[in-house]
Amino acid sequence: MTSKPSKPIMLFDCKTSQSVIGKNKIMNALEKILDHGAYCQGPETRELDEKLANYSGTKFCATCGSGTDALTLALMAWGVKPGDAVFVSSFTFVSSAEAPVLLGATPIFVDSDPNTYTMDPKDLQRAIDEVKKEGKLNLKAVIPVDIFGSPCNYDEILKIAHDNGMKVLADSCQSYGSVYKGKKAGSFADMSATSFYPTKPLGCYGDGGAVFTNSSEENELVKSCRVHGMSPEDHYDNVRLGLTGRMNSFQGAVLLQKLTVFDQELKDRFRVAKRYDNELDSYFGKQQILDNCQSAYALYTINCADRDELMSYLKENGIPCGVYYPRPVNTQTAYAKWNTRPLPVCEKLSKTALSIPMTPYLDNEDLDYIIRVMNEFAAKKKVKAA
Repeated sequence: MTSKPSKPIMLFDCKTSQSVIGKNKIMNALEKILDHGAYCQGPETRELDEKLANYSGTKFCATCGSGTDALTLALMAWGVKPGDAVFVSSFTFVSSAEAPVLLGATPIFVDSDPNTYTMDPKDLQRAIDEVKKEGKLNLKAVIPVDIFGSPCNYDEILKIAHDNGMKVLADSCQSYGSVYKGKKAGSFADMSATSFYPTKPLGCYGDGGAVFTNSSEENELVKSCRVHGMSPEDHYDNVRLGLTGRMNSFQGAVLLQKLTVFDQELKDRFRVAKRYDNELDSYFGKQQILDNCQSAYALYTINCADRDELMSYLKENGIPCGVYYPRPVNTQTAYAKWNTRPLPVCEKLSKTALSIPMTPYLDNEDLDYIIRVMNEFAAKKKVKAA
């Protein structure tokens, strides 16, 4: 019998890396900013741009204020506007639909694959055919989401999008550090956006994001749009519409330090996921990762028909868990007028999906306990069903 761990189990752990990196290193990096005084988009963010582009294997990276900013800036660079159709995932956080709506475009919601939970290429094709048949919107872009850190089926999505004259913006906000057939997040699609919110695999100490591209023109447009559409030649001439999307130097400094432990943290996330994969009872459905791909495991998410009962059981036993996401975006109040397509898989996942503790700093004692408690629940449900 495995006893309850002596310390609290965390669903996320945004703090332990401070001691792993060394708090003095972080404080010294922040003090340098206080000394040079370039608080917004300073030398730290420029260094981070270069290191992230190198890490992802892209020519350019432009850091910005958040993952939502990253999505919006990328669409701005593509000139997304009213009358455009942007095909978006629905079983996810709202940002990937919010960004095109803010630019006046129409979100077309696409269902999820029941095994990977990511955008279903077959339903994407159906949605495109429906929009083409209606003939009212211009096909513009697709935003698939690497939900919980797992890459989408980019081979199929890119082919479908390109065959229909559209570009693909990868929403890698949960998946930085993931790998798709030898390519790292940031390099999967025509452009990619990521988030550095504290709970993400690579997280800062506030909000932060980045846009990745191999096009110098797109990179320059993103950099202009993140500062109100400013001209690079004349800072008092705003040559296009933009927003305030800069990353502050303090977050850049934090991320430079976090990068020093990032690869090890990814290995430890994989260690945790492997134990869950191998030892959790088959009563729990597990998110499938595509062949030749590696999830960044921002979250480890199972699905269970008795989700709410399981959630109560885990919390009673000191195991935190979370429902991501209880309402698909197409069913939310602000998006109801675009809720025009049936999305049965999204609806089902919203009622069955449950995320359990996933941090690089879960030890064997933690994992033994979590797995034992979950398997006890499964065993009880099986006995009742017999």
